[in-house]
Amino acid sequence: MKETRCNPKISVIVPIYNADRYLEKCIGSIINQTYKNLEIILIDDGSTDQSSEIAELYAQEDSRIILKRQVNGGESAARNSGLKLATGEYIAFADCDDWIEPDMYESLVREAVKERADIVISGWYKDTEYQSNKIRNEKKVREKVFSGETLLRYLYERDSYREFAYMWDKLYKRELFYDEDGEMILFDMDLKLGGDVLCLGRVALRVKRAVYVDEAFYHYVQRKESGCHTEDISRRLDWLQAYIRLIAIFYEKRINEEIIDLLKRFLVYHSAVVADMAYNQKDQAALLYCKEIIVKYRQEYERLNMEKPERIEWLSKILGYKLKEGIDI
Repeated sequence: MKETRCNPKISVIVPIYNADRYLEKCIGSIINQTYKNLEIILIDDGSTDQSSEIAELYAQEDSRIILKRQVNGGESAARNSGLKLATGEYIAFADCDDWIEPDMYESLVREAVKERADIVISGWYKDTEYQSNKIRNEKKVREKVFSGETLLRYLYERDSYREFAYMWDKLYKRELFYDEDGEMILFDMDLKLGGDVLCLGRVALRVKRAVYVDEAFYHYVQRKESGCHTEDISRRLDWLQAYIRLIAIFYEKRINEEIIDLLKRFLVYHSAVVADMAYNQKDQAALLYCKEIIVKYRQEYERLNMEKPERIEWLSKILGYKLKEGIDI
């Protein structure tokens, strides 16, 4: 198929690690897209189950698939490998245990070309073992096409605009992954969790024109063993670090203070969640660290949650946690 302005290539990056129960459905949903000009980049990040063999079979059957195997380095390392291999005009991401509707990329690329957009955002479903629920925004997206600053508000006013939260329900213009100095924007590999938070924020800063498609295409399969549900305190602390780094970047870029406050609110929320875990696991150092973050940004959190007093009450409860008498912030 000849590539033209109306038929741009999309590079779909899929990091793979021990997902043989889900992988066939994931890859099958991508190769069977109604939009055919795809470059499907499968990065096997040191799988020890049958994932590598499954990926190899698909690569033999579909010439659009690029399969790379590497020593396990984590999801960020796998995504970085995919970005370095990608040649498409647009970039998309899919997790190896998720799947997408057949017309996802046709619908998103149509809007990207039509509206000359840097990024296109759509909705998603949360799938469990028993049901699939469409995630809905609490507030209405006012305009179909909007600025980069408005995108930042949607991304970080998370309660009201839940459809904007993740990397995988979006189509990105390739140029977004290069900073003002021409260096590629990659996922921070020293973060065991939260690399996507930081990368999405940095990429969003590059957006000038965004489009929202009020349809859901991506199926996020929720698993208890997935990274965002981990009880591993060290991984959770990395997630907090991602938000701390992003706040620093936003200050450096002189982003509107209201948007930074939304980021601080989310950092406090995650810090409280980790503090609760640390208290239950009797991790004194992690509990104190999380409480320090909460105290630092408590004012912003409470001001932005005035209409939800139960959250402020919950935060006060977390701040009251003590593991050793006489040791507190």
